[in-house]
Amino acid sequence: MPEPVLKAFVLCDEIRQQPNSLQMDLLGAGLSVIRPQSDPSFPCKQTFWAYVLLSDEKPQGRVKLVIRRADSGIQHSFREIDINYTDLLNPSQLAIRVFDFEFPEPGIYFVELWYDDEWLLDHRLELTE
Repeated sequence: MPEPVLKAFVLCDEIRQQPNSLQMDLLGAGLSVIRPQSDPSFPCKQTFWAYVLLSDEKPQGRVKLVIRRADSGIQHSFREIDINYTDLLNPSQLAIRVFDFEFPEPGIYFVELWYDDEWLLDHRLELTE
């Protein structure tokens, strides 16, 4: 069976959809470092977005986001979303909000993208004090 095709996986501060359009504005695209604005700084709650553009020849699939500590491999959170492909010729566009995720301590984390229980890609995210 053919593999899914990942066209984009981008972390950003915010995503806005253009009125009357499928176009999305990725504000702060390429997010890789977060500096908490609270005192004390950790644990800290942070909100960010993941933009995913994906196509598959199957009529449906399942996307999962996992946030994992780089040094220990401990998985702190995940979110799963079912995708139904209404038009197999066009990719599905997802704007996934990671809302108030509590990072327990500073360090390097990976935001991983899984599809149908297979790892596709990850992004490095550094939390500094």
